[in-house]
Amino acid sequence: MRRQRRRAVIMLAGLMNAFLGASIGYSAGIIHLGLLEKHKKSPNLVSWAGALFTSVFCLAGPISSSVVNALSCRSAIFLGSFLSFVGFMVSSFVSRIEVVVFSYGIVAGLGQSMMYAGTILVTGFYFHDNPSVATGVVALGAGIGVAVFPMFTEFLIETYGIDGTFLLLSAVSLQVVVFTMCIETHELENKRKERFKTFKMKVKLILQELRQIFSMGAYLQFCISIFCWSTSVNTSLLLLPQYYVSTGSTHTEAAILMSLYGIMGCFSRIMTGLAASDPRVDGKLLYMGSYIILGLCTIFLPLIGNSFSGKIFYSSVLGIYSSNVWSLLTPITIEIVGIQQMPTAFGMELLIGGIGFLIGPIIGGLLYVLAGIFEMLMILTMAKSESFPNRNNMERTVEVEEKLISSHVIQVKQLNDLSLILSDNAGNSIHTNER
Repeated sequence: MRRQRRRAVIMLAGLMNAFLGASIGYSAGIIHLGLLEKHKKSPNLVSWAGALFTSVFCLAGPISSSVVNALSCRSAIFLGSFLSFVGFMVSSFVSRIEVVVFSYGIVAGLGQSMMYAGTILVTGFYFHDNPSVATGVVALGAGIGVAVFPMFTEFLIETYGIDGTFLLLSAVSLQVVVFTMCIETHELENKRKERFKTFKMKVKLILQELRQIFSMGAYLQFCISIFCWSTSVNTSLLLLPQYYVSTGSTHTEAAILMSLYGIMGCFSRIMTGLAASDPRVDGKLLYMGSYIILGLCTIFLPLIGNSFSGKIFYSSVLGIYSSNVWSLLTPITIEIVGIQQMPTAFGMELLIGGIGFLIGPIIGGLLYVLAGIFEMLMILTMAKSESFPNRNNMERTVEVEEKLISSHVIQVKQLNDLSLILSDNAGNSIHTNER
């Protein structure tokens, strides 16, 4: 009972952290307009500020996972909250846009990445036996931010200006500390730190894990699928409002349609988590089917996108089938690489997704089908020991990993004791010879 209460607290704290610490990125466009009004003479630098803020969120994934590996998920969230606080705070007091590019674009963006990665990973540690529902609930927090933060940020800019907005957003970031106090470091993280104590050993561990996970064909296919997804979804979100207006919709109608996308995304995150938690449902098949359906709908968008009802249909489909990835990333990652290598693997997934977000508008938006195809290849590539039926044995897998870690720690201690005995014997022998 105590364990269940602790897990419930972790899940609710994760939801609030995802809402407060990973949703401000959805306001980047509103902040961009506020910065343009203040720095009218530097539109290119203003664009860099917003682009870096949204991109560093994913591109800093390996840095965030390294902090988790070196310290803990809880420490990564604390550090991320502090960095976001400092980044927004500095941005509210400086007058040079170059400084804002660094403080807001890089420092605050890095903080957002650490908060999100730490929150998702600690949820994975506590719910490693069945992470789908918990991850869906946590991802729901970020989904709510799609609807809340753009309007909230617009209100702040109209009321207090862009400088006052940065100041208040720094306070919002610092509120993450309150909910992080409810999160305890999981025993698996403590055992991982016992295994590799020195900085050199931790670097060696991360490099070893990178080599191991990328040698898995299934994980490699999964990463390619994530790249295709991120490339496509960013292109759709960026160009869809313009497409709606060009086909006869007003700006208000386009805004309503994009709000519909956010609402359906919130619904999808939690429902996908509930569906994937069913032992009879394979999350990988949900992932694959989602992008095949979305890809086909995108291909036929020119045929249905001329009517308002067709646009409602596509916005709903886009929200349902593009947002569920946030609920499935952790369960699929754990199923492929295991709980111990999850932080390193998740960091690389964020990096690959960030690259896709950056180059998506250049490549184009019809890669949803490719995302589904590579997910299918991932399923076919996975060995039987990694397949879906063994997901119900996740608890046993974790127990085996814990025993392996414990035995490794014991072996290291035995070797240390043996080296001390040999050193003492050598010292006594030298002392005897001197006498």
